[in-house]
Amino acid sequence: MQAALDTIRSFLDYGPNVALPVIMFLLCLVLGMRVGKAIGAGLMLGVAFTGIFVLFDFAFPVLGKAGQAMVQRIPGLKFEAYDMGWTVASVISWAWPYAFLMFPVQITINIVMLALGWTKCLNVDMWNVWHKATLGAFVSALVGQSLPGLALPLGFLVAGIWVVLELISADHTREQVYNLTRIPGIAVSHNMLLDIMWMAPVLDLIEKIPGLGKIKTSPADLRRRIGVFGENYVIGAILGLIFGLLAGYDFKGIATLMIQCAAIVTLFPLLAGLFARALAPVAEGAQEFMQKRFPGRSFYIGLDWPVLAGIDSLWVTGILIAPLILLFAILLPFNKTLPFASIIAVSLVATVTVLTQGDLVKSLLLSIIGIPVYLGAATYFAPYLTNLAVATGAIQVPEGFGMVTWLETNAAGMRLLVFTILDMLNGNIVAGLIALVILAFCVWYYFPAMKRRENAAAQQSGGISGNPLPYPEAAPKAAESASAD
Repeated sequence: MQAALDTIRSFLDYGPNVALPVIMFLLCLVLGMRVGKAIGAGLMLGVAFTGIFVLFDFAFPVLGKAGQAMVQRIPGLKFEAYDMGWTVASVISWAWPYAFLMFPVQITINIVMLALGWTKCLNVDMWNVWHKATLGAFVSALVGQSLPGLALPLGFLVAGIWVVLELISADHTREQVYNLTRIPGIAVSHNMLLDIMWMAPVLDLIEKIPGLGKIKTSPADLRRRIGVFGENYVIGAILGLIFGLLAGYDFKGIATLMIQCAAIVTLFPLLAGLFARALAPVAEGAQEFMQKRFPGRSFYIGLDWPVLAGIDSLWVTGILIAPLILLFAILLPFNKTLPFASIIAVSLVATVTVLTQGDLVKSLLLSIIGIPVYLGAATYFAPYLTNLAVATGAIQVPEGFGMVTWLETNAAGMRLLVFTILDMLNGNIVAGLIALVILAFCVWYYFPAMKRRENAAAQQSGGISGNPLPYPEAAPKAAESASAD
């Protein structure tokens, strides 16, 4: 057994831009894909990782220098962690020696739940398996302090529970997603929507604010007014201007930083497209694999969040809260994260957009409540992500740079609750018990609340399958919600 593990670790030492394409090639063969297509998917994944590494080498010094200058110039400003976005977090997670094992974990759980009729979602979002790897690695690090023998098994257990929760979330948001996108046969199986579990009761309280339902704002109109300021490169340049002023740069330094930040914010999503291109054949292969084994069964496809990208209110909300995120980062005493690559906070705004069904005012209010949670999660998990990066050698963190983190830590609130509960194993009992009570309440509240909202969404759209009342038992509450809106 040890010899096998040593062989695996030796192979992974080649780095994710070499090792992962080979693993992806083998996975494609298991799914029955043609050899040529499998080779193409593996090579494209290697190209994507290599491109990301090149951008890392450019982005780290630029952001690190500005951040250090800000900290030295502004009294009381304590940015110790730098938001490098999901791309950095994913590369670090993929470098965890056991990350590739999350593929069979997710696929097996999905197949079992489909076979038992516990879900109708076939999750083909294979790229985001890395979220489960992050959980597994972080849980192992947390529990390893007191129970090293249970660290890895518990990491995989939590990751497995996360897979189940993603499928449950997809099942209970598909009508809401359809009402927003009008794309049939799909759901969003991304784990970002798990934060709806704590947001649902909060939104119900917000909706009780007198007169709120009468406020109507057109996201499309606002976006037309924003115009070019909604483009990534403009947002990056504005952030560079703000960072340069805070850092005390001269005109040349500010102008240079503006262009550099514009390039970073623009290029990260473009490189992310290469990952999507590499993994598209895997998603198709997984779908064909499942259809052969479940003939005649009704199911829908679980996809990544970009199926929501055409919703105007999502982008308008993200642009409007970006300066608020920076302001909160400066003012909140517990925050040590400098927002940058994730300043639009897509995971937060996409989640509130689905839950509020595109209502811009409610989305803004819920996002403002969510900002401290996301900044807190980014600060909390920064040591875990940085230690994992150093331990695996996934990326080289320059000396004196500080810590790397990710503002958009998907399902930030849920992750904080889970880790606070697990920290009871390290003796932190009181906080863990409080988190356990909060999580139990959120889970209890979630199912009736989501059935009500699914009914309300189906009544507006006519229903995915022509059924405007998918949950008849929640019909009275759905009717009340619809009349209130």
